[in-house]
Amino acid sequence: MSKKKKKEKILLVSHEMSYTGAPRSLLNIAKVLRNSEIEVTVWSLKGGDFQKEFEKEKIPVQIIGNIEDYVCEITKYDLAILNTIFTAKLVKYFQERVRTILYIREAENISLLVRDCKISMEDIRSAKEALCVSEYAEKYIIAHCNPRSLTVIRNYVKDEYDGSLNIVRNGRIHYLLSGTYEWRKGYDRAIAAFLSMPEKLKKITYLHIVGRKPEWARRYWETLEKSYDDRIIDHGEIADEEKRIALYRKMNVFVIASLDESCSLVALEGAMLGKALIMSENVGAQYLDVKKKGIYPTDDVAMLCRKMCELTSRRELLIRGIEMRRMYKKTSTEKIYVEKLWKIINGGAVK
Repeated sequence: MSKKKKKEKILLVSHEMSYTGAPRSLLNIAKVLRNSEIEVTVWSLKGGDFQKEFEKEKIPVQIIGNIEDYVCEITKYDLAILNTIFTAKLVKYFQERVRTILYIREAENISLLVRDCKISMEDIRSAKEALCVSEYAEKYIIAHCNPRSLTVIRNYVKDEYDGSLNIVRNGRIHYLLSGTYEWRKGYDRAIAAFLSMPEKLKKITYLHIVGRKPEWARRYWETLEKSYDDRIIDHGEIADEEKRIALYRKMNVFVIASLDESCSLVALEGAMLGKALIMSENVGAQYLDVKKKGIYPTDDVAMLCRKMCELTSRRELLIRGIEMRRMYKKTSTEKIYVEKLWKIINGGAVK
């Protein structure tokens, strides 16, 4: 009788459990691994509301304290994946006990985070294996972090496309800004561009804003709220994932105006749903827009306004939506992600 093969055990470590991109991406990894018959364990340095999303998938989250209390636990795993540079302080400790991968989800903001959040660049550089989420991020990380090894593995989002084309309903075109309401997301530029549209286009356009408003960014978002006109609809944070996607389906244009975005799950979700995208040059997900029709210089509010105006054309909305859906299927599906992830897990960092 042949001996049953031992089930592989992988540990995922998050720095927090908030409704933001990094925990969402970690949940995607957890589901991929679980569906591949891997025994998955999730630890987090901080608790938070997003734990509920893991629990819905029957993936429990353990909140950990002093890492030295978990020495025996760590050695039980075949691999540990540390999510974001906020977990970089654990790299050396983990590497001494288990194969460890640092999953870097940041890009140009690394320098600011190192300065303002007491993150050690040396801890980041100490990772024997590191992943990043786009070629945009890779370029910056290689230049400024000097990693031992770095592999690009583009993010994926679940395919929830219902076959709908990107058509205009009720004579109104709906633009979307989604993400944490903070300076780095470029909401001030996007709102200024939207408010600068010609009067005739103001009659047929709405801007929807979705996202958490952190206390530390209060001055920023309170100032912008005062500039809203009646075409701007602020939904706040939508914690329910089904309700969030339901709103996304009603949109026509996803605007990612970030000053720095290593990838952008919002862009991937827009492409997956067959919507038009507008992205700044500092968004890593611009590989979705091969023709660069929706890419604009990051600080150029006038150009962003022009891009918004271009997408009041029903024909252009339809064409762009079809193009984005095609690029999603080519670059950002779960199948593509799983194939790359398995190469990394089984053979180390690969290009």
